[in-house]
Amino acid sequence: MMFMLTKWMHTLIDNLVKSGVRDFVISPGSRSTPLAIAAFLHPSSRTHVLVDERSASFFALGLTRAEETLRPVALICTSGTAATNYYSAITEANIFELPLIVLTADRPHELRGVGAPQAIDQVALYGKQVRHAFDLPLPEATALPYVQHVAERSVLLALTEPAGPVHINIPLREPLIPELDLLQTGYPVGRPLRHVTGHATAELIEILSIQRLLIVIGPQLSAADTQIILEYADRSRIPVLADPLSQGRQSSNDTVFAYYDTWLKETTIQHHLRPDHILRFGAMPTSKPYLLWSKEIPTTVVGHAGNWRDPQLQAHFLSGHPSQLKTIPLTEHDITYLEALQRAEKTVETVFDSLDSGQLTEYNVVRALEGLTEGSLFVSNSMPIRDLDTFLPTGTPLRILANRGANGIDGILSSALGATYEAENRYLLVGDLAFIHDINGLMMARTIPMTILLVNNTGGGIFSFLPQHELDPALFEPLFGTAQDLDFSHLAAGYGIAYQRISSIGELKTTLQKNTMTTRILEIRTDRPENVRLHRLIWEQTNQALQEQFR
Repeated sequence: MMFMLTKWMHTLIDNLVKSGVRDFVISPGSRSTPLAIAAFLHPSSRTHVLVDERSASFFALGLTRAEETLRPVALICTSGTAATNYYSAITEANIFELPLIVLTADRPHELRGVGAPQAIDQVALYGKQVRHAFDLPLPEATALPYVQHVAERSVLLALTEPAGPVHINIPLREPLIPELDLLQTGYPVGRPLRHVTGHATAELIEILSIQRLLIVIGPQLSAADTQIILEYADRSRIPVLADPLSQGRQSSNDTVFAYYDTWLKETTIQHHLRPDHILRFGAMPTSKPYLLWSKEIPTTVVGHAGNWRDPQLQAHFLSGHPSQLKTIPLTEHDITYLEALQRAEKTVETVFDSLDSGQLTEYNVVRALEGLTEGSLFVSNSMPIRDLDTFLPTGTPLRILANRGANGIDGILSSALGATYEAENRYLLVGDLAFIHDINGLMMARTIPMTILLVNNTGGGIFSFLPQHELDPALFEPLFGTAQDLDFSHLAAGYGIAYQRISSIGELKTTLQKNTMTTRILEIRTDRPENVRLHRLIWEQTNQALQEQFR
């Protein structure tokens, strides 16, 4: 019996590794013992142990995109409620198309539905959030080929577009300790399957010949694909709106635009900026002004058939890939349209450059990131990603990442640690509530050096920009402001993490230039009402300047 358990675990883990899984993130537990041991002892695996299941799942989620090419990452947990803690990360992996392989240990079939401890219904536990769910039989020799098939097929399903999570449920009987000396293996590791692209289509060629054409690049593009798009656009003189998560803002091309979230707020000039057609690659950009502005403009979205990214329900979908641009001839475009967008961009840039750069504000925190020359920056949802989208200029060399699938604020720190794992310099921009939400991620942060820029406006700052802000303060504060007065220096000390209270933008810039070999929290305290006032003042200034520019 022990030999068969050992052979079973070896077959599953080894074939996952051969199919491209290197990282196994383990949530400790009893029923998953043979899985954890097999993964830990495999000579070509890399294991990470996190005691908090939710933190573990978001760390694994981050690891799937720690490199330029998506790679499958496996999660391991015991039976019962442990598996339910993975649900949020699996939902994010589903929507954002990240290849997560979830291995849940389970009670044997005879202990299901009879009141056995730590036994819940784990079959199809994640419902429609996964690409496929497998429920393995109990270990037996005749089923070993099926286990090999499940391992290989799981990785294939997780990587095939649209990529996404796959669930393997693994019932196990006691005893649970495998024969350790039989688990060592020296089999060569296979490579992850690669995406195969097609050739240029007549329809794409026709769209690219439109005179007043606007290209938009959103999240979920690789840096290589973004570079192909930017090179084509630059040679053809086609303007490109670059969401920060597209990696397009690393470019300094004069055809790439970063401040559209601001110049699209001024409705009186929008007719000057309207293209005849929008060609979008990647998911919908973060910017709400873009979302509202673009809904009446003919739009074509290029992607794969399983990735329908059109919340406005008005775009034409074209199955394709950025690599097709390599075979499409260049065409001339209306240069006056590009020049109009350049005027808008320059106008906003001038206003931004005139702001008090020494004031400790949330937008100046974003502007301070311009001084970083390399590394990966993970950005929290809610206000941080919006401020980054608004204020981050082009020519910023950072690789920028965020969870923009389900857009939640849970698991942010753990996701950041995973997503930036391979980077030499790691940064996280996060608000106080999102940070508190994943505070146990600091346990892993002790071993993965990261600079955490903690913007503390004592509550839910984003609601101050939403209609809820008009409510009576007696309703707004307890329900939406949700003020907190935690002492983050004490929290940091409890986890053994370095802490520094930032008192000025100058201090922040100086501190960011100092390399660190340990994780550090840089707390930046801001005032919510003052932050709203300053944002609105900036919009007033940019709107006025844009009106004068296009008068």
